Amino acid sequence: MPRSTQIEQFLSADDTFQPLVAKTREILRLNRYCNEFLPPELAAMVRASNLRDGRLILLAANAAAGAKLRLLLPSLSDFLLQQGAKVNSVSVRVQPAAVNRLRSGATPGRRLSPAGYSALSALYDTLGDSPARQALKKLLDREQRPTVAAAGQPQRK
Repeated sequence: MPRSTQIEQFLSADDTFQPLVAKTREILRLNRYCNEFLPPELAAMVRASNLRDGRLILLAANAAAGAKLRLLLPSLSDFLLQQGAKVNSVSVRVQPAAVNRLRSGATPGRRLSPAGYSALSALYDTLGDSPARQALKKLLDREQRPTVAAAGQPQRK
């Protein structure tokens, strides 16, 4: 069972969390509407952050995306109303770290454990020439564990 489904079941089981679950679903719905309306390149740099008293707050990944989004706010507001959203106004905030972290899917600075590196290195040695082997080489080269090379393992070609 996917982790998000487990969390949703847990939160839905307790009436205390119902307002939180409802608000989260509403923000996700508004985010989908924004993604439908905005050009794909801009939609990738924007996410719905909060909905408070009918005011939708959007986060932009950078100042340029924020400026473009501000130009589109009147039409976006009209589109949201046509979709039945209860939004009176939309505001834009530039917050690069929050949007980029969400879109990248990985935490910056995350590294492989030594055991993980060793396992992937062993897998690399068993693979024949293939796109998977090339991708694994890039990953292992990016990690560059000097202790593995010093232990006498052959360098990747």
